[in-house]
Amino acid sequence: MNRHEMEKKALEQTAIDLFLEVYNRNHESSLSLVRQQEKPDSVLEDQMHHQVGLEVTHLFYDSEEARLMMARSEFLKPGAEELESFIKVINDRVRSKEDKLKDYSHEYPCMLLIRNLSLLFGMSDVLGRKDVLQLPGGQFTHVWLLSRDFTPDWLLIDLYDIVRLA
Repeated sequence: MNRHEMEKKALEQTAIDLFLEVYNRNHESSLSLVRQQEKPDSVLEDQMHHQVGLEVTHLFYDSEEARLMMARSEFLKPGAEELESFIKVINDRVRSKEDKLKDYSHEYPCMLLIRNLSLLFGMSDVLGRKDVLQLPGGQFTHVWLLSRDFTPDWLLIDLYDIVRLA
């Protein structure tokens, strides 16, 4: 395994650990990690031994976000255009992962976890623009967004629930 693959697996493992911590704190039926793998990235199991796949993707802090951060003062939030672009990235990522799902194991249902690592946009930004989020196509049983909201605490929401409320 090369360095890039090792870093990717470490990012996935951290996302899975955070997901399980927040999910289990907020749901009566807890999940546990069975194994990490490829397509999907991991297999989880509930207390009744029902398995579910978990595909993990990340929204990264990127060069465009760095440029925006350097160009603004401490007190200014990014504008509506930047937030629209961020929401579009979420929509595009869900569609892309749904397209790839056909190549995955179908021994069990699969969920998608999107971990937001952006320093500019948090959970409240996504919730504030839920009207722009597109309903996932239904290939994943849940499409989870794991994000901070400018605090150290991670929050977890299912995009299916948010888009239905819009």
